[in-house]
Amino acid sequence: MVDRASAVTDSTCSRARGVPGGVFIAWRRLSRRTLLLSGELGLETFFVPGSPPYLRAAWTTWRYLVTRKPPVVFVQLPQGPLLAEVVEVSRRAGLKVVADVHTGFIYPTSLKGYALNRPFHTYLRRVDLVLAHNVLQADLVKRRAGVPSERVVLVYDPVPRIPEGTRSPRLDDVDLGRSVVLPASWAVDEPLDYITREFLESEVSRDHVLVITGSWRRNKKLYRKLREVVRKGRAEDRVILTGYLPDEEYYHLIRHCKAIVAVSSREYTLPHVLWEAVAAERLFITLRTETLLAEVGRDYPCSFTMREGSLREVLEYCLDKEYRKAFDLAKVKAGELKLKSKRTLESLVEKLSEILQPRT
Repeated sequence: MVDRASAVTDSTCSRARGVPGGVFIAWRRLSRRTLLLSGELGLETFFVPGSPPYLRAAWTTWRYLVTRKPPVVFVQLPQGPLLAEVVEVSRRAGLKVVADVHTGFIYPTSLKGYALNRPFHTYLRRVDLVLAHNVLQADLVKRRAGVPSERVVLVYDPVPRIPEGTRSPRLDDVDLGRSVVLPASWAVDEPLDYITREFLESEVSRDHVLVITGSWRRNKKLYRKLREVVRKGRAEDRVILTGYLPDEEYYHLIRHCKAIVAVSSREYTLPHVLWEAVAAERLFITLRTETLLAEVGRDYPCSFTMREGSLREVLEYCLDKEYRKAFDLAKVKAGELKLKSKRTLESLVEKLSEILQPRT
């Protein structure tokens, strides 16, 4: 997931509609999904940066909850201690709790992630609603955490609203209309070196440029591997690393590029970048995980595997040989995804109305 909200500190957002007085709490890292959901539902956003053991975050959150007593509290997982604290405080104060489950909480891929999150799965059975991001993840929440089906709500990311007032990034001699953009968080589930190597071995690299965004300082080991691929390919003019871009430049880039690579190798993950590609109405290229196949469809031609040569073939087909056909199909898929997002948000609002109804 690409986090474009890392600069936000403890703050509040407007409470325009949906859940008056409600709050969305996040620790350590505030995701773009949380910001978008907060905006759609009119929730206040309460963010506490920091790292384990989260002592400051726990104290700050406790003080906020007992002082403000919001009627409903959304929590951004995977921070298990946040979930436990909010459940315990809310039980005493009579507050409703909604858990937004990111993949790392329910499906950790490291021993550290397992140790930090697995002990807190039981708390999911004590909240009022659990939000899942895609169909396969919803099934996983039910199976792995034992949450009853009636309390699991599938809620896709809200489609971002790209502002009109964007600004072109300073990319010397880059024709954005011939660029393939790879928005990166530089996380371990993004095979950036593989994608770069496949791009450079494809025919499209002769007249296209691969633009990789995001701060490489988050993963210096991967950065060094990537730089070595670029050096061996003598491709400094064909692979551009932008570093972090402010929103107005980032949105300009994805709105005017030829294609966007929306990728995560982790199952049960629907990359937020996919929703940005939908918003920008660009052709998107994805990795063929079971999650993406379930959501986008097996008939979508612009998806690749990690097999050598797979992405190269997809790039040549979708960006050159059958670009118009692929672009038109991507627009159809984008329309379907927009409708999915809209319907699940409407369903969430209905569920919230039900749990917030005063008991007679």
